[in-house]
Amino acid sequence: MQHKALRPRTLLSAGATAALALALAAVPSGPAAAQEVNLATSATPTASYTSPWETVSAVNDGINPSRSNDTADDRWGTWPEEGTQWVQLTWNQPVTVASSDMYFFDDSGEGGPGGVRIPASWRIEYLAGGTWQPVSATGSYGTAANQYNSVDFAQVTTTAVRAVITSGAASVGVLEWKVFGEGGASQAGNPIVTDIYTADPATLVVGDTAYIFSGRDQAQPGQEAFVMNEWHAFSSKAPDNDPAAWESHGAILSLDTFDWAGANAWASEVVQGPDGRYYWFVSVDGATDNGWMNIGVAVADDPLGPYEDAIGAPLIADSTPNSSALNIDPTVHIANDGQIYMYWGSYWQPRMVKLGQDMTSLASAVTTPQGLTDFWEAPWLFERNGTYYMAYASNAGADCVTSSAYACIRYATASSPAGPWTHRGVVLGQVTSTTNHPAIMEFGGEWWMVYHTADAPGGGDFRRSVAIDELTFNADGTMQKVIQTTGGAR
Repeated sequence: MQHKALRPRTLLSAGATAALALALAAVPSGPAAAQEVNLATSATPTASYTSPWETVSAVNDGINPSRSNDTADDRWGTWPEEGTQWVQLTWNQPVTVASSDMYFFDDSGEGGPGGVRIPASWRIEYLAGGTWQPVSATGSYGTAANQYNSVDFAQVTTTAVRAVITSGAASVGVLEWKVFGEGGASQAGNPIVTDIYTADPATLVVGDTAYIFSGRDQAQPGQEAFVMNEWHAFSSKAPDNDPAAWESHGAILSLDTFDWAGANAWASEVVQGPDGRYYWFVSVDGATDNGWMNIGVAVADDPLGPYEDAIGAPLIADSTPNSSALNIDPTVHIANDGQIYMYWGSYWQPRMVKLGQDMTSLASAVTTPQGLTDFWEAPWLFERNGTYYMAYASNAGADCVTSSAYACIRYATASSPAGPWTHRGVVLGQVTSTTNHPAIMEFGGEWWMVYHTADAPGGGDFRRSVAIDELTFNADGTMQKVIQTTGGAR
């Protein structure tokens, strides 16, 4: 990497800086040299803990410190937290990186003993396939104060790196962290669709193709109501938040498919059944329901249809014993033993039922699952490494929303798709629309959170738009909070 022979390893005097500038001017500026830059400044910083006296945004603000305890500029520190902490840089798109400069600060001896010291040790990890892997460093990790500690490693292509730092005599702090490589200059494309408004996404992976199915918001500007009459489909061979990666297939299901439907093409999910066919579970208002909702099922031989009503009537209705206060947002999962589970519900009332192998009949009584703390609506059930996960919208809790008019996405885990569930925390924070709706998939060795916002031009609470961002799992199976991105498509 050419910058290794050129960029300073310690702070330079004004004269040395000028001399370096002359030397750099004489270096050929081929494509590799032009692209190889400090990519940290284009990343989003996060941390396991940030001291109330510091800010994590200082990590990559591009400010070269004047000394170890540079009080003129912001610092990131973990005081009074000790032990092992981490600070992370996340990019909207993959970058290729191969070296790092880390500037620690030590505030001892400057007006008092201070509480921040250089670390006992540290290392760099990168995100690969949803897990954190150590880079292959070609040298040792320095821990000197009052200078950058440089480390080179075998290049990696990733969307996130983190410095895992173990305290020594006290807590630790960082004045600046530079990561050098190529890429990452362009912004994310969320929302991924802007020619229409889309909401309530659902995901499906079939072979080398990922699908997103969504409702369509058709409310006119200023119209304060959900106007939704059809569902759309999008597919990609390489899903990310680049709108160009997603092909629109238009409206492939509508209320007209269901003779008994009256309005409201709300949240849905498509699942491949034991017979290989594709079953689309939808939230629909019946023509004679006086505004209440049902769950219907359509079926097709191909993910993109054509679909037909599989039953000719609702699968779940208000008349179903122990149905929810609002029968919406179905999520269906086929467990490893072949048993089929469906969750749904709203107004704080989640519900669960087992389905028959025909995907269109109930195989158990409707039950009320336990452990889904502060459940509001929009459940999404999936399995990873033998653990079952339930993500769902919640509109309660200071860790979740600024007011009950909005919703975050919480999640719970269980050893069985039937529960009992253990609440784990918030995986997606409040978005720009009042509603929130998760869909989670694994594709291309990565995990993805699909959701909706109000970020498209002219968007709002009733004119929403689907977005997708990377979802990361920790080593213990818990999920990191998704970093929401917006960008080029706005």
